Amino acid sequence: MTIRKHEPEARTGRTAEAGFSIVEMLVVLAIMAIFITFAGPAFTESYRAYKVRSATQELSVAIRAVRQVAVSTRTPSNLLVNTTAGTYSWTDAKGKTRTWDLPVGVAFVSANPSTITFVTNGTVSTGSASIVLQGTVNGSRADRWTLNLNTVGQVTSTFAMVTP
Repeated sequence: MTIRKHEPEARTGRTAEAGFSIVEMLVVLAIMAIFITFAGPAFTESYRAYKVRSATQELSVAIRAVRQVAVSTRTPSNLLVNTTAGTYSWTDAKGKTRTWDLPVGVAFVSANPSTITFVTNGTVSTGSASIVLQGTVNGSRADRWTLNLNTVGQVTSTFAMVTP
């Protein structure tokens, strides 16, 4: 029994080298370009929708933190919403003022009232409150989130797709 060695250079005259040819690389790049052309806008819309949802969740956490400060320090605590500047602020338990800006593309539609006051037992002295945030996802769709705060300090959120 004779064992033959496979010798590619004997058939082609070239030595065997690992790697890809330029044609193979161009085909892969063309396929990637087609994928990005169709998938790119969908990723952009998803990112814009994420920014509005994330800003709403952060504001909800801030509302709960303000309530916790009022209960733990046994002093009234306020959340101030500036709809014109797109910011909200409150003072933490150590007396430091915390201010947040809404992300680019997200804006307050309304805040009623613009100052929410929690008293020492965690209830809202200013009555129920409603804060609405909105961000444009594409030319025909905007995501709108409404945060509702009842008098006992419970936060609920509602989502709606609207026309920008």
